[in-house]
Amino acid sequence: MLKGKIGIESALTKLAAFQCRYYKQIILAAVILTLFLGYGATNLHFQGNIEKEMPEDLPVFVLQDKIASKFKGEEFLVVAICLNRDTGAKNVVSDIRDPRVIKSVIELHNRLEDESVVVGHVQSIAPFFKYGVPDDIEGVKRVLAAVPGAEHFFNRDYSITLVHVPISAGLSENKVTEVTDIIKKDVDAITKPPGVEYKITGMAPLIIELLRLMREDMVFTTLVAAAIIFGLLALLERSFAKGFLVFLPLVFGITWTFGTMGFLGIPISISTVMIGAVIIGLGVEYGIFMVSRYYEERSRGTTTRDALRIAVSNIGASTFGSAATTTAAFFALTLSVMPMIQHLGQTLAMGIIFCWLAAAVVNPCFIVFEERVKARKLAKGLRKRVGKG
Repeated sequence: MLKGKIGIESALTKLAAFQCRYYKQIILAAVILTLFLGYGATNLHFQGNIEKEMPEDLPVFVLQDKIASKFKGEEFLVVAICLNRDTGAKNVVSDIRDPRVIKSVIELHNRLEDESVVVGHVQSIAPFFKYGVPDDIEGVKRVLAAVPGAEHFFNRDYSITLVHVPISAGLSENKVTEVTDIIKKDVDAITKPPGVEYKITGMAPLIIELLRLMREDMVFTTLVAAAIIFGLLALLERSFAKGFLVFLPLVFGITWTFGTMGFLGIPISISTVMIGAVIIGLGVEYGIFMVSRYYEERSRGTTTRDALRIAVSNIGASTFGSAATTTAAFFALTLSVMPMIQHLGQTLAMGIIFCWLAAAVVNPCFIVFEERVKARKLAKGLRKRVGKG
């Protein structure tokens, strides 16, 4: 164990000398890599269908996939026609069996039947009234009572009736959105009685909404975590520049992680949507230790080269052990039979590795760069004073 640590420290000592000499080239390489992986992050796809995050090789899922492939058919969007008792309109509908509602449902039914996106027969109460709609609600009740199974289109208190719209199974997110928009246009075009509202739901729209929420949550939680961490770092270091140096490895680590996920095809799902905030929280310590140790050595009068050597070799070796054990624990999650748990382990392990690499390899180069900029400004100021003197 001791020999291993000494070996790591020796390698990191050589790395520190290389960083001090070629810091510009390393920074340039890191920026190019970040831009490349940033492009990869644009390939990230969001997985809202939890069925696709289940193990495919278990017998129960194999059978389900076989049935789905042999009997590919339809999914349904559902238009729920509901009473709105909170409306302030006059002469509102109090029973969903009101003739005005029936006429509205028939109008919607006929419009939907003419749409090319509908792959089968629309299911609603409309076909029960092929001989016309009675003038009063009692007449509607008699018609419905004569049709077996008509009650299945209503809830118990007759405040909701449903229209089932069949669409092709397995549509893409864009296609589902397109189909939903077409149905919304049909709903907007029909005559709607007061006190009634039309809502579109179903499994496909629910998945689309889940994807939207995941996107928003991922961006929001990552940005909030980043803002809080950066603010705390600036306060703790009492310097915006030092706080930024500590925060920089997190920027690289997050970008590299999402970019790698995009290139490897690892989806953002319910299990991985919060990894940005988690990686920021776990990876920030590597930058803190590295920057703090470097400036501690500088405060003792140590040269830039020696301070960098001490910080990279000592802190790099210590944090390597921490990163390695954390990564190993996350990689253990990849042994799960659940793909969503595997993806969680893979992404968190990658995030920790990238944060450590950014803190140990790239961040010291930015420290040297900052020192060089400070030295040039100081030299320039001294030359001006000498010139004035």
